[in-house]
Amino acid sequence: MSTEPRQRSKGTADEAAALAFAAAEAARPEHVGIGEATDAPTDPGAAADDLARAREERIRAVLDFEAGWSSHGGAKARAIRTEFGWSTTRYYQVLDAAIETPQALHHDPMLVRRLLRLRDGA
Repeated sequence: MSTEPRQRSKGTADEAAALAFAAAEAARPEHVGIGEATDAPTDPGAAADDLARAREERIRAVLDFEAGWSSHGGAKARAIRTEFGWSTTRYYQVLDAAIETPQALHHDPMLVRRLLRLRDGA
């Protein structure tokens, strides 16, 4: 295991996390189709579209997990680590940021409103 620090990517931590999440999802065998290009887009507009799509996919995945996490069985922390490969702290940071977005409210309004109420203590 290397002790060298990881290289910092350009952009915000949220953008880097969204791209890492999209890359991990794309690496799964069920997401690879015959004849799909694996090269990164060279068009800046396409890169922005990929980033937006990755962010929306991550928001949906986190909200879907939060809505049905009890079906995973066992401890929630273990399920988070298994599903996303994140610590529970990172998961709750991502969830907290996700519920502030219009995409989250559009995807699952009841869950988002419930989580906002719980977070705000109302």
